[in-house]
Amino acid sequence: MSDLLRRSSLSIRFQRCMVALALLASALSSLPLETLPAIAQSGVTADANADDAQARLDRWNGDLTRIDMALDRVNVSDFDLRNLRDETLAIVNAAATYADTLGPKVDAAMAQVKELSPIEGADATVSDAIKDNLAVAQKLLGDLSGSQKQAQAIAAHGAYTVTQLNDRRRRLFTGRLLERNASLIDPSLWKDAAQEFPNVVNRGSDLITGWFSVLQDRNDRTAIAIVLAVIAAMLALIIPGRRFVIRHMRLRPSGPDEQSGREPKVIAAATVVALNTLVPVGVLVGGHAILNALNLSPNRIDQLFWGITSAVALFSLGFGVSRALLAPGRPDLRLVDEDEASATRIFNFTVAVAAMQGMAVFIERFSTIAYTGLPVIIAADGLISTTSAILIILTVRTINHRDPAEEDDEDPATEGPLFRRLALIGASIMAAMAIVANLIGYVSLGRFVTTQIVWISIVISLLVLLMMLIDQLTAAWFRREGIVGSRLIASVGFAPRSLTQVGVLFNGLVRALMVGIAILLIIAPWGVDSTSVFESIRQLFFGFRIGSISISISTIFAGIAVFVVGVVVTRALQSWLDTRFLPTTRLDSGLRNSIRTSVGYIGMITAATIAFGYAGLDLSNIAIVAGALSVGIGLGLQAIVNNFVSGLILLAERPIRAGDWIAVGAEEGVVKRINVRATEIETFDRATLIVPNSSLITGTVKNMVLRDRSGRIIIPVAVAKLSDPEKVRSVLISAAKSHRLVLAYPEPSVLFTAFSAASLEFELRCYLSDISQGAQVRSDLRFDFLARFQAEDIALP
Repeated sequence: MSDLLRRSSLSIRFQRCMVALALLASALSSLPLETLPAIAQSGVTADANADDAQARLDRWNGDLTRIDMALDRVNVSDFDLRNLRDETLAIVNAAATYADTLGPKVDAAMAQVKELSPIEGADATVSDAIKDNLAVAQKLLGDLSGSQKQAQAIAAHGAYTVTQLNDRRRRLFTGRLLERNASLIDPSLWKDAAQEFPNVVNRGSDLITGWFSVLQDRNDRTAIAIVLAVIAAMLALIIPGRRFVIRHMRLRPSGPDEQSGREPKVIAAATVVALNTLVPVGVLVGGHAILNALNLSPNRIDQLFWGITSAVALFSLGFGVSRALLAPGRPDLRLVDEDEASATRIFNFTVAVAAMQGMAVFIERFSTIAYTGLPVIIAADGLISTTSAILIILTVRTINHRDPAEEDDEDPATEGPLFRRLALIGASIMAAMAIVANLIGYVSLGRFVTTQIVWISIVISLLVLLMMLIDQLTAAWFRREGIVGSRLIASVGFAPRSLTQVGVLFNGLVRALMVGIAILLIIAPWGVDSTSVFESIRQLFFGFRIGSISISISTIFAGIAVFVVGVVVTRALQSWLDTRFLPTTRLDSGLRNSIRTSVGYIGMITAATIAFGYAGLDLSNIAIVAGALSVGIGLGLQAIVNNFVSGLILLAERPIRAGDWIAVGAEEGVVKRINVRATEIETFDRATLIVPNSSLITGTVKNMVLRDRSGRIIIPVAVAKLSDPEKVRSVLISAAKSHRLVLAYPEPSVLFTAFSAASLEFELRCYLSDISQGAQVRSDLRFDFLARFQAEDIALP
């Protein structure tokens, strides 16, 4: 007996060891090889991976330390700060990605440690092999967890450094704007600038002559010829070529009926902006590319070319927008409500302002190349800024000018939109402030203000023009015969109304995108570049942390998309069951509806569960939250939960089915659909009765066709007092048996219910195969009764 017990004990221990080994193998197989290598090689491979990871973390820490030291230096340019910020952002993204990659590995290692750890309170003996494996797993868990925490700390350090870099750039930007120099009314400024100006001209001349000297030193006369030919071609294409292309474009509305419409005007305006901007910039970029390809453009000449290209691009953009909106000499294409004289005057002012700003861009780049002295730069910037501000004020004055006959009109509608009036007033005030700033020595601030006025005006004008263009394109594309609309109708089967809705959504998305781009373009000169904005959007979209909670909008959207896909699949499965599979079975319509609804519930719950899991939500936490909300559900949502549960009972117990004829209180009709909260009943008057599911469970409901569709009808009949009762009964029985819907069994019967001084009262009781036809059968039998009574000379009272 003792030997048997010993063998049994050994067998139990062996089984426990085997179970532990099986759990270890399962944990090992669920992990990636680089996370938990085979036990035989863990002493080598795991240490090598840990060393590589630690070297990577140390390198990131060293780079951040170097960046912090560079940030503490005094003389750091905005260019250097921008490069340091880009480098820091790369470290933050890499560290955050590495920490997220380690997350599943840490969870798997924790699961393995939990599986290998002895159960508390159990007296089972743990083998040495399991102890060794547990030690290896614990060491691996420590390494992975430590690396993850270091990566998270590096990401947090980098994020703080990015904040410091952005603050430093903003302080540098503000300091540069508020730096005070010599005033424009200071005679010494102009004296110094006049003395320095010949030197600037000489350095510019030396730049050009040096370029040609370099070309001559190559002993290749064709090089100089190519350069001169390229420059001549660029000049010919920029000025006469652009005019030739615009002159031969069809910018006038095609017919007299369209001249008053907005569509041809918008298309013509967009064409004007595109040609006036793209042709000059394209010619300059192309010519510069040719010179670079032939190695005929030195570094300083490259910088000069880019300065010229930037200046021409700004001037061409302002010129194109002004001509597109004002269309001097072409009132049929004018998009703004101005007369010819005002439009021409405003156009001249705006073109002059664009020329001033283009000149300022060129001078800024040229001063860097030619090492221009500070007095010349201050004088040039102040003069250009003051001239631009005066032109801006004159432009606003021309726009706001009204004829004396119109001044007596106090109608606010004639004054234009409030936003436009406020914008014009703000532009005038800012231009006046720029003039004052230039006069008291804040030339950088004055130039920045005038540049911003011009730049914001160009961006907003382009935004309005592009919005009008996208409205025209959307209306044309999403029509029934449009490019997009015809294809959507042919391929997807869109209805015309749905097509319009898709067009409106597309238009709204494009408008939102254009507004976002316009905002980025407006705030770019204020020291906020697109990289910072896009990085903030990226962090918001792809995930950010609040304490220990990680929130990712992209994951939430992905979860919503998974749920939508699950719902679509569920609806498709319901449709297939309802139209293809269930009609081939012998199930009644009520059971079919129950199956279809149950599949819908199961699909919705499954889709929600998968979506929650895909979004990274722990279902156990959801259960805790649901438990915490149970009190609120019990109090505030009690009726809804009651109706939902009652609907499930109706589907499972099936006391009421779709297609049943039921009576609820004073109402009766046919059940059409059993929904989550209520049941739809269609009365015989074609009205829809919505009954809460709980009322059908707890209340009294009369179901006419629960077991089968047969039923009894009762027809009262009254005849004259002197009529023969036996003959009356015979007539009634004969009429009932002759009707095709009356069942032969149980047989029809006649009851003599009462008699009075004027009549004898009978009741015909018979059973029908389909009680829903009861009203029709009653009517048919009454017609038959009347004919038979007349034939048998039975009088009515």
